[in-house]
Amino acid sequence: MVRVYRKDLDGFYEVTEDEADKLEQYGYSRNPDVAGTEFSSGPANDGRTTDQGLDIAKSLYSFMPEAVLKAYADSWVKSGDKAVAIGMTRQTKAWKDNFGKLMRDDGSLVMDELSFMSVKASYKQTLAEVGVSDFTDFEDEFDDMATGYGTDDPVSAEEFQTRIDMVYAGVKNQIPEVEKLFRERYNLPINQGTVFAALINPKVQDKVLAGDIATLQLQAEATSRGFTQTFARFQELRNMGLTQKQARGLYQGASGIISQAGSIGRELDLTTLEDATLGDTTAQQRLQRISAELESQQGVTLGARRKDDEITGLIAD
Repeated sequence: MVRVYRKDLDGFYEVTEDEADKLEQYGYSRNPDVAGTEFSSGPANDGRTTDQGLDIAKSLYSFMPEAVLKAYADSWVKSGDKAVAIGMTRQTKAWKDNFGKLMRDDGSLVMDELSFMSVKASYKQTLAEVGVSDFTDFEDEFDDMATGYGTDDPVSAEEFQTRIDMVYAGVKNQIPEVEKLFRERYNLPINQGTVFAALINPKVQDKVLAGDIATLQLQAEATSRGFTQTFARFQELRNMGLTQKQARGLYQGASGIISQAGSIGRELDLTTLEDATLGDTTAQQRLQRISAELESQQGVTLGARRKDDEITGLIAD
């Protein structure tokens, strides 16, 4: 890419060598000193109009936003050359607002505009298949993925599909429970697509009541297995660091563990199991004592064992 200048214009345009050669006949120069002193405004406009430029823009780049099409029309009026006009358009604010992440530091493009928009359309189609219909809060992420986060390694449509399929497979059974809890707590309509969007995008989650949906996700792990506690308790557990993975392991085995403890006359409640999962030493020691007693009396253990001074097996790592 090279820079070209013209006396009656502020700044410069970055264009290819071929485009620079064509622009010379319109008063542009690679030399800013020469362009600033010797060149006039270039040859007179031979009757080109913005409406004509807009018609050309729509025929070549109908997929582009209206503001970019208008910028192209203005560029075409100045240059009279379609190839030069798109080079000039790529230096405008309108283009940079919509496609700025496509341009590398050296002025070259990661991909053309049509490919960029096609990849983003495929991302939207993938999310639509799992019920997400509002993509407003995904636009920045789409831009970053499609351009490779500045690394020239874009996320392909196929790779994004695989990622979403994997995540959805892991949470799809939980989504109806989260949706139910959300409606019960706030009496607000929320569909399963919005729930999934909130689970994979912090922006959406924050928009849907500042992260409460993450707490509801923990609560769903418990309620789906018959344990009912207040929202405040799950909020407390989340703030203390309980993850969904830990919650799933905890509540899946809690009934069996509590029942085994009761069979030898020892009382064990859910709070103790939750505290032990979060690393509370007193709770972990209590589980060790019950496990040892079970092993002694019945040859049964709770599945917990000590490893490097931590309880494992019963408690999700």
